[in-house]
Parts: sequence; C-alpha cells; structure tokens
Amino acid sequence: MNQRNENKHMVDVLFVIILFCVFAVSALILVMIGANVYKKTVNDMDLNFDSRTSFAYVTEKIRQNDAKDALSIREFGGNDAICITKKYNGTDYYTYLYYYDGYLREMNVRADSTIDPAMGSAILAIDSFTISQSNEHLYSVVIETEGNESTIYISTRSN
Repeated sequence: MNQRNENKHMVDVLFVIILFCVFAVSALILVMIGANVYKKTVNDMDLNFDSRTSFAYVTEKIRQNDAKDALSIREFGGNDAICITKKYNGTDYYTYLYYYDGYLREMNVRADSTIDPAMGSAILAIDSFTISQSNEHLYSVVIETEGNESTIYISTRSN
C-alpha cells in the first residue's frame, strides 16, 4: 500500500512539473510573438516617419515659397532638384532641395556661387527623390525610403 501511495505521489509531482513546463513554453512563445510584433510595428513607424517627414519638408518649402517665378525644377548633381529663387538686397539666392549620397539635402547659395552637391545639409536619409512639374500649378514628388516608393502631389497657387 505504501508503494502505491508513493507512485501516486510521484505521478502528481510529475504532472505538476509537466504542467509548469507547458506553461513556461507557452509564455515564452507568447513573449517571442509579442517581441516580433513590436519590432515590426517600430520598423513600420520609422519608415512611415521618414517618408511623412520628407514629404512634409518638401511640401512646406514649396508652399512657403509659392510666388511667381520662384519655383523651378533643375538637374543638380545628377538628380532632380527643386530650385527656389529669392531676391535679397538686389541679389538672387537659390535654395536647392535635392537627393545626393543617400540623403534629401538642402543648400542655400548666391546665384553666382560655384556649387557642389556635397555642400548641402543632409536633412533625412532616403533612397531616391524625384520631382517633376505635372502642369503649371502641380508638382509631383516621388520619394523612396527603404524600398517603399511614395508619391505626393503639391499644388501651388501663384501665377
């Protein structure tokens, strides 16, 4: 009879240990799934932030300088660039927004300056930047970040 109680006690202990192991493995799997979901969410948020920020920056620059003959599209450093022309004290100044060496860049220079695309300030890391003028009042901006290409259209109001 003692032997039977010992075996029953041993089965009870073994059952509790197995139950604990199943619970521990389930908890570990759940934590791993949660970590993967969190990692994907953070990556998506970073990608979304990069593309939204770059679009917001370009859009705001265009809208701030929406004046007659102030905006033009030029080739700069082998890529498309938006050139914003401003006149201060009778001298023309250009602000270029362009892609160079993995970054959306901005450069402010006098119209008669010798310029190099590497001189611009790096704004945000992107993969590519293309801007074109669809019609007299509509610009098309295409920005690629981490393999995702997005397009935005910016309308100007100046004549």
